[in-house]
Amino acid sequence: MGAESLRNRLEEARNALYAKLDRGEDPTPFYNEAVWPLLLALWREDPPVRPRFQPYEVSIHTVGTSPEATILAILGTGAERVYLLHTEESQRYLERIQRETGREAYPIRVDKSDVALIYKTVAELLGRHRGARVALDLTSGTKAMTSGLAAAAFFLQRIHPEVQVVYVDNEGYDPRLRRPIPGTEYLVRLPNPHEVLGDVDEHLARSFYREGEFKKASAYFYETAKKTGQEGFRLYGLLANAYQAWKDLDFQGARKALESLLRDLDRDAHLNHPLNARRKDLEAQQKGLSAILALLEKKDLSDKEGVAWLAATLLAGYEGAKGHLPLAALYAYRALELLLQHLAAGMGLDLEAPRPTPEEEEALKATLKALLPTEGEIRIPERFGLLHLLAYLKAKDHPAFRHLDSKRLQGLQGALRARNKALLIHGLEGPKEGDVDQVARLARELLKGLGVEAKAEPIPL
Repeated sequence: MGAESLRNRLEEARNALYAKLDRGEDPTPFYNEAVWPLLLALWREDPPVRPRFQPYEVSIHTVGTSPEATILAILGTGAERVYLLHTEESQRYLERIQRETGREAYPIRVDKSDVALIYKTVAELLGRHRGARVALDLTSGTKAMTSGLAAAAFFLQRIHPEVQVVYVDNEGYDPRLRRPIPGTEYLVRLPNPHEVLGDVDEHLARSFYREGEFKKASAYFYETAKKTGQEGFRLYGLLANAYQAWKDLDFQGARKALESLLRDLDRDAHLNHPLNARRKDLEAQQKGLSAILALLEKKDLSDKEGVAWLAATLLAGYEGAKGHLPLAALYAYRALELLLQHLAAGMGLDLEAPRPTPEEEEALKATLKALLPTEGEIRIPERFGLLHLLAYLKAKDHPAFRHLDSKRLQGLQGALRARNKALLIHGLEGPKEGDVDQVARLARELLKGLGVEAKAEPIPL
């Protein structure tokens, strides 16, 4: 018997059912004997699924005290492997469900109120069938059971994107029958509210942003904008792109992203965007990036603005890499070196080929001897490293070094000499946290002394 013929016969049976209702008769016997068999046959032949029938490989169902809904859901999913999460009360329906669907089901007993157990069970089943198209049916079962199934389904879709949540809905419910109007039932796929509303994507985006994972943050901000249709999230994605480029020392890319962001913030649609409250900070960072690019192009280490912003960038990198000491050390030492080079250049020292006067050389040797009392003959190298730059500036009585007492200088000389012994530079030793902290501390002090307000840290969201 074809689907169209079954629909016609079902309509006739439904009319007869309602005639009995109108006469005040009990409709249940007639429903069970005449209506349900036709409905069951129709779903076996041509299950009404919206938007279309697409068989699944696996289906998981919570079983309540209305087995008809579960039977229709199994037929609607078309799955060959069926799991039935049942309670002690609903166990008696398992045989009927398997008989009327023609499927051998795998029963799993659960506590009707144990949401955590249901969640765990579903997670284990999805792990067992990773990669398969799985339907999770919420139609039947207690509120706790369907809540546990829904929580698992909607959350675990991020790990198992092939999982879909389904439900047997209807176009009309008749309270006299205490069931849907026969023939109006259909299986529908339920959209994930997290996906539709984008709240999980937004949460992940902000979390990654706070952790400095700007590439991931940007991807989730753009996904949130796509799902919600709210363009404002795209601007956060642009900001994250800018900071990722900055973190990668791609100053041109960072400036370009910030310029694009600032243009978008000027549009009428975004005048009330929260980032406009931080516009001055964003504009300052854009100018700071321009200063860095000018410094890199001209290679003029006497450029205070460019050096300040580049040093601030390196120190921000040091802060972000604190959990990875070798990388943090690279940032800290280079920041200090850059600042020492700037100060020395400001005093007229040729950094490429330093030629101190005889008086300067004598003062430099005396300072180095004080720092290195156990050294033999003090030699002045052709190019100055960190220690020689610091000694030169101290010997020249630079104001930035007048506050450094002999004890701190002794500690610094050890930290500075350790750089060339580092495994990632020239030597075979690992960096020491105390040395790196000393170097970063002095770099911060020198940066502050420049008097340039250079804030390379990402603005908080």
